[in-house]
Amino acid sequence: MSNEDTVRTFLSGFNDPSKIQASLDLLAEDYKFKNPMVELNSKAEFIPLAQSIGATLTGVDVLHVAQAGDWVAAYYVFKSEIPGVEVNPATEWFRVENGVIKESHLVYDASQWRKVYAAMEES
Repeated sequence: MSNEDTVRTFLSGFNDPSKIQASLDLLAEDYKFKNPMVELNSKAEFIPLAQSIGATLTGVDVLHVAQAGDWVAAYYVFKSEIPGVEVNPATEWFRVENGVIKESHLVYDASQWRKVYAAMEES
C-alpha cells in the first residue's frame, strides 16, 4: 500500500464506525497527533479521542491528497450532525513510515469545536 493509500484508508474508517479499528491499526504505537486543541504522544492516547470523535462524525469526504516523500497532505471535509459544526473543511499532514502513520497534524477552524470538546469532557 502506498503512503497515499494508507492515509486514504485511515480517513475512510471515520465514515463507518465498524471500520474505525482498521484505521487505528494503521497507527504506530508511538503515533503523535496534534490538532488546534490537543497534542497526544501515543496511539493509546489517541484511541479514546478517535472513538469519541468518530461517533460524532457522519462522514469524511477527501477532496485532495498530495505526497512528498514520507509526508502526505490531505484536504478533506468532515461532517457531523452537531449544530454549528455540520461541515468542517480541514487539512491534515501525515508522516508515514513503513506502512504506518507515525504522526499527523490536523488544521481546521476549531472555534465552534471547542464547545463540543468541553461538552465531551463534562460527560
